[in-house]
Amino acid sequence: MKIIITGTSSGIGKAIKEELKEFEIIELCRNCPYSIDFNNIKEVKKLKFKDIKGIILNAGVGYFGQFEDIKISQIEEMINVNFLSPMILVKNNLREIKKQKGFIITISSTSATHPARLGVVYSATKAAIRQFSKSLFEEVRKSGVKVSTIVPDLTLTNFHNKTFFRPSKDPLAHLKPEDIAKIVKDVIYSPFVIEEIIIKPQLFKIEKAT
Repeated sequence: MKIIITGTSSGIGKAIKEELKEFEIIELCRNCPYSIDFNNIKEVKKLKFKDIKGIILNAGVGYFGQFEDIKISQIEEMINVNFLSPMILVKNNLREIKKQKGFIITISSTSATHPARLGVVYSATKAAIRQFSKSLFEEVRKSGVKVSTIVPDLTLTNFHNKTFFRPSKDPLAHLKPEDIAKIVKDVIYSPFVIEEIIIKPQLFKIEKAT
């Protein structure tokens, strides 16, 4: 069975790919066989495949700081990568997923569930794709399609390489990509729809990036 996974070059996406080896995976990322820049909407509009069982929307980008200091180009990139591109990808392949009574899984963020100071735009885009997923499920559930959102808190990935903060190295204060990947697999094989699952480490501790 064919599935699409976005953002598989590292972190959560790579872990999901390694966890789901039983599938024929179409990887979509900058350094994948299907090389794609999700900030380029013209490219994304061409992404249409046959015999797709499911899509896992993982690719994302975040810029953090005072809203007045965030560049307009960064705002546009976060909207394109985190929200507009995933919607277009789903739209282009939804009929195929319906045929197979498949699944759509979005990797969101706890920033989508509460106000995120210094992450205003990132939070807004993650909240938008979360709400899109919830609404889409109400539309396609009669077709046998599962739509789920996984909402992880701070996860130890290279996402934070370009931010001013990072998760604490305390093992009780961060999630690992492998943790998220195992939950994705559980969601896929669940006999019922897990509409949303929020995952947090026991402790909340962050460190200043050096």
